[in-house]
Amino acid sequence: MTGSRMIVVMLIAALVFVTNAGAAAAAEDVTFTGSYDTGIARYVAVSGDYAYVIDDNNGLVIVDVSDKKSPAVTGSYAEVKDARYVAVSGNYAYVTDKREGLVIVDVSDKEAPEYAGKCTAIGDARGIIVSGDYAYIVDYTNGLAVIDVSDKESPVLTGRYRVAKDMHGVAVSDDYAYVADYNNGLMVVDVSDAKAPELAGSYNPEGWSVGVAVSGDYAYIASGSDGLAIVDVSDAKAPELAGTYDATVHVETVVVSGDYAYVTDTDDGLVIVDVSDAEAPELAGSYNTEGDAHAVAVSGDYAYIADGGKGLVILHVGAGATATATRARVAATVSPETTQTPETTQTSAKSPEGEGPGFGGVFAVAGLLAIAYLVRRQRQE
Repeated sequence: MTGSRMIVVMLIAALVFVTNAGAAAAAEDVTFTGSYDTGIARYVAVSGDYAYVIDDNNGLVIVDVSDKKSPAVTGSYAEVKDARYVAVSGNYAYVTDKREGLVIVDVSDKEAPEYAGKCTAIGDARGIIVSGDYAYIVDYTNGLAVIDVSDKESPVLTGRYRVAKDMHGVAVSDDYAYVADYNNGLMVVDVSDAKAPELAGSYNPEGWSVGVAVSGDYAYIASGSDGLAIVDVSDAKAPELAGTYDATVHVETVVVSGDYAYVTDTDDGLVIVDVSDAEAPELAGSYNTEGDAHAVAVSGDYAYIADGGKGLVILHVGAGATATATRARVAATVSPETTQTPETTQTSAKSPEGEGPGFGGVFAVAGLLAIAYLVRRQRQE
């Protein structure tokens, strides 16, 4: 191989390395964007330009996040006195309440959300996922409840799978519901027959389990001892551990978007884990919020944190698809003040906004020019 060809090969390899390094760094660039002081935010879901925040004193609070730097409250529904979780589908918000069960709120008018219907045939309702005409709710005392919500004014209990107490999170994929049971870990329930759900399989990681997300063949569990436990559920009847990431014992929720898992930790804020290799997950980025990070939703390039006493916090994470967490505990309050958290709280790389291409970009351009020059010179020889 001639010297010029060797240089070309080396430059191409370097260019590929720089490009891949830039892609891998995307999740590391976690920066503060904006916040809204809702009081004590405990849970959040995002749909379009709105964040739906669960608040202990004010029920459901709707925040316009079209301007990420200056979010503003547009409306609220305070009739849910002990709200815990919320899922949003179409023009409806599905709120679980400790006493009322499932409350469906019409949010087509964001400034004046109003009651649509409720189902009280469940006990201490917690996590919720809505898929098609059904809402899947984990009930602290009675297990998994499947509720037909095709009639928003009269939702009805369709089926139930009773398991041990202390269930917190739920995720649904195809014909299976994945439930996080505090003491028994991951429970995989076959819900293909909504009237008669039945256990398909289970996996119990060490410690307690409070949150769960599902993507592809894997379930991601927020676990007390493992931090993040990744379980292979390709065989629903025989789930098995694939890998773990050692976070702290204060994890509460997990969501997955693309190759990343977003874990909230009441002590360490948001932790982003690269799960592209399920057997060897690794830290990709983090941001230590000022409050107690209880829940997270991811939409586009932003993560929305229910940050306890610091309200709703919006972070730029350079992520991708939309995801919403399932979490453990709940409470909250609303204040009309908008606050800006100083960027000194960030714990990862600087924001790419407003900066030039950096050394990697310059190197890549220089490499391309050098390759073009050498190829042209070789042709002339």
